[in-house]
Amino acid sequence: MSTQNAELDTSVSTSLRKIHELPGPLRLPLIGNLHQISPSTLHLTLEDWADQYGDIFRVYFGPRPHVVIAERETTQRILRDRPDGFRRTSILEKAATDLHLNGVFSREGELWRRHRAIVTKSLNRTKLKPLFPKLQMMVERLKRRWEHSSDQAQSVNVCSDLMRFTVDVTMQVAFGIDPNTQETEGPVIQRHLDKVFPIVHRRVYLPFPVWRYIRLPSDYALKSALKALREEVNGMVRAVRQRMEANPRLKDSPTNFLESILSEIDQGASDFSDDDVFANAGTLLLAGEDTTANTIAWCIHYLMRYPEHFHRMRSEVDEIAASNSAAILELEQTNRLPFLDAFVNEVMRLKPVAPFIAAESNTDTEILGCQIPKGTTIHMLTRKTAMKDSNFINADLFQPERWLNTEAQRYHPHERQAFIPFGSGPRLCPGRNLALFEIRMVLSMLCRNFDLDTIHGTGEVNERLAFTMMPENLTVNLRKRRSS
Repeated sequence: MSTQNAELDTSVSTSLRKIHELPGPLRLPLIGNLHQISPSTLHLTLEDWADQYGDIFRVYFGPRPHVVIAERETTQRILRDRPDGFRRTSILEKAATDLHLNGVFSREGELWRRHRAIVTKSLNRTKLKPLFPKLQMMVERLKRRWEHSSDQAQSVNVCSDLMRFTVDVTMQVAFGIDPNTQETEGPVIQRHLDKVFPIVHRRVYLPFPVWRYIRLPSDYALKSALKALREEVNGMVRAVRQRMEANPRLKDSPTNFLESILSEIDQGASDFSDDDVFANAGTLLLAGEDTTANTIAWCIHYLMRYPEHFHRMRSEVDEIAASNSAAILELEQTNRLPFLDAFVNEVMRLKPVAPFIAAESNTDTEILGCQIPKGTTIHMLTRKTAMKDSNFINADLFQPERWLNTEAQRYHPHERQAFIPFGSGPRLCPGRNLALFEIRMVLSMLCRNFDLDTIHGTGEVNERLAFTMMPENLTVNLRKRRSS
């Protein structure tokens, strides 16, 4: 799979299957299998087809074939061979460029390496630790918001509240700015962000860029949202520049992503343009909002389904917090919650916010006995792989205990390489540490201070894909914790 052997030997390639020879659903001329696919449930359709056609099959998005795989070792080899042997799909890069959001997530090659270095530096553990008191303050705001809902006997729209929280955290960590969207009921930046991912998701799977010629109301709404988002980011840039001018030490020791970029630009060490600043700022906001908020929301959903796990997690949090009777844990305490971590891992195994990862081959290569021409899009069904009994025993069951070291010997197979909620290889999610910080803090606060009564909604909680996978119809009744 490495780039060293990516070019196929002619004698070998004749024995390999071509993509059109792979099994797959019947297709129609021109549109392929698009008539069988809904963007919001694409992941479920691909997983159903994997049950029918196996670990490698083909599907047509329009006239071009895509390859779909659900196999652990091949997925890991592809992810490790980025960005040289494989890359993000070119259609994603084009869609991001159209939106002026071609930042670290969609960039490739040397540009990606330069952008990635700055982002990673801003989100490492040493930079996050001093920010912990501010994260505590934001968790306290979320607690107050939920206490108000409890006092008013109002059900909580979990996803909406959590996205306000994650926007506040991301803007603080990445830009050093506290927007306090949790206590703001008027227009907030989150409302602009909410319009972006669904449109990007739709455009990535259209065989022709119709939005360049025919604009739908959603396209005009997106244009308006991006304009407002740009104004917000420009305002942040001005505020950060003023802060750096008032405190010149920040140029030598930047404390966040935006300070790092502006410092390098001012010192002539970077060729970042204003568009690059906006693209990466927007990318961080989008990624920081959706992925972490949806993961916490799925955790709450499973706490509702399994009250015995909720009580076990609460007991663990209570024991850790007993020394200071804190409503919100301290940094060191959040690192001593093995069952909470096991619970989160199991939720991310069954409800990953990215149930599949798409890549594109940079060279002619071979995958599972199939000849893959350069430029072929490959979809890796990471959730499907993690739900195979060959990788995790009783894979379709929700069993947090499988992640506890004391129980590990009872749970075989247990292939950790089949569990990649943050990706793998060189493009491992740079926000992983921040996401885990947020998840631990919110869930421990929830267990410490609230009871979960009933889910109140119009129907079953479903999966909806809009670039990330989120719970639909998840509305919860939170009540202040009753005395034990």
